Amino acid sequence: MEDADLLRSLGIDPAQLDPAPPWAPRQSAGAERLDGSHPCALCGEPARATGVVAPPGHGRRWLDRCMPCLLATTPRGGPRAPLADTLAVLRETAREAGVALTIVADGSYPAAVATLRFHLTLLTGDRPVMHGWWSDLPTAEKKYTRWIGERGSRPGARITLTDEADGGRLLKSWPDGDT
Repeated sequence: MEDADLLRSLGIDPAQLDPAPPWAPRQSAGAERLDGSHPCALCGEPARATGVVAPPGHGRRWLDRCMPCLLATTPRGGPRAPLADTLAVLRETAREAGVALTIVADGSYPAAVATLRFHLTLLTGDRPVMHGWWSDLPTAEKKYTRWIGERGSRPGARITLTDEADGGRLLKSWPDGDT
């Protein structure tokens, strides 16, 4: 990802970032910035990581971030999980936070995601720790049974199977439902 694209995706105005030296800083130069006096460009907490970006028209700038923001905003070359799993986690997190969420994806994705109707969730306590999506019920039911055997021994484990095409209707639930 280009520096300008990164800053745009983070909602950061490059003009608001501190100018960086014209030479490439080594670890010691960046470490000197991490004295607690520079805020994270995203949340304002003290920065614990820094780097240099060079968006066009702004020269070299310091991009300071706290560790949670750095981890949450570092480009990783694309999702490692299937898109449906990523979207499920986003939806669940937004629901838990009470946030209205609209997901807009590249035009090639909605058709593929729309066919993944049956949603399997493993929760420990009230937190989802694993999701799976399948387009046909027999496969989803096999996975449901398999998850009970493989993951049902986790403390507080609860496994649910829902039909997302039917408004998220609960089809199966373990341990308090059928198996």
